[in-house]
Amino acid sequence: MKNYLTASISESAVRHNMAQLRRLIGPGVKLCPVVKDDCFGHGMDVLYPVLAELTDGFAVAAPLEALALRGKGYHGFILCFLSAYFDDFKIQDELVWQEITQTVMSTSALESIQAAARRVGKTARVHLKVDTGMGRLGVPARQAVALIEQINAADEVELTGIYTHFATADEAERSATFRQLELFRSIVAVAGGITRHAANSAATLDLPETHFDMVRPGIAVYGCHPSDHLTSTVELRPCMSVRAKLIAVKRIPAGGYSGYGLTHRYDRDSRVGVVPIGYGDGYFRNLSNKAVVRINGMDAPVRGRVSMDQMTVDVTDIPDVKVGDDVEVISSDPTAPNCVENLARLAGTIPYEITCHLGHNMRHELVD
Repeated sequence: MKNYLTASISESAVRHNMAQLRRLIGPGVKLCPVVKDDCFGHGMDVLYPVLAELTDGFAVAAPLEALALRGKGYHGFILCFLSAYFDDFKIQDELVWQEITQTVMSTSALESIQAAARRVGKTARVHLKVDTGMGRLGVPARQAVALIEQINAADEVELTGIYTHFATADEAERSATFRQLELFRSIVAVAGGITRHAANSAATLDLPETHFDMVRPGIAVYGCHPSDHLTSTVELRPCMSVRAKLIAVKRIPAGGYSGYGLTHRYDRDSRVGVVPIGYGDGYFRNLSNKAVVRINGMDAPVRGRVSMDQMTVDVTDIPDVKVGDDVEVISSDPTAPNCVENLARLAGTIPYEITCHLGHNMRHELVD
């Protein structure tokens, strides 16, 4: 379906968002955007030249994402959140050789990285991740100081940073975040003069006390707010719009239906357009009979169930609709009913999931 679907990514919006984040953190704090999962579905291939110019480094999830950045010619700081598989010696060695900063969360991870550094004959730079309450990855806080000592004693391994991740920074109730913050502060106090970082998008936007030496914004880089109550803190500009083409227009008489399960009945003689996008392309099935798209500047409600690779929209009130007309599936206007944030509300999810799902089955282009 890629030839039907195009994600347009606005360079000016990304530049605006990065400038806003720079303004918030000030000159003494590094800006390290998270670009995992193909820039949250926005397309690393089109965004790399822009972000590489504006950033102090990149944060990725997986080793292959880090190595792909090196393959694009990026020579700066890259932090990899996840380790290579313990038996994948080739990837382990390549991470050290390419000077990717790896995350240490356990003694076993440290030993694996140290062994790779010996094989390669280079010093491996690492950051320690501390679990201060997220309950996911990271060395338990009570074991962090001991692991710091182990890293500092290890040959061929240099501890250059320490970080944690907040579980509730995007929520109005911040008590858990502040507990995590205080615990992290108690650990970094004994870690020495290394890079400290904790702030995700929400904390970057709304909690300056979490900025430390570096911030790791994700969704904010791409113009979405991590939660509704943060929307007034800073002006962000969504950078993604998605468009398709109408592939069919047909008439359905009053009393007729659209889609699997016949979930929508037309009360009047209607015209229906078929849009070649569905849940296989990342457009959620639970947007059926809820969302709208825009055609010729007018709203066309989604009618019937969203299928795997197509959906039907009511174009009765839109004049002169024809096959081949542009369909704005996602708008970059944050006030539009088909913007990412509103679709997330309708789907009962978060903007991250909308963009990550939509990004994979379409062509990306960089626009002004």
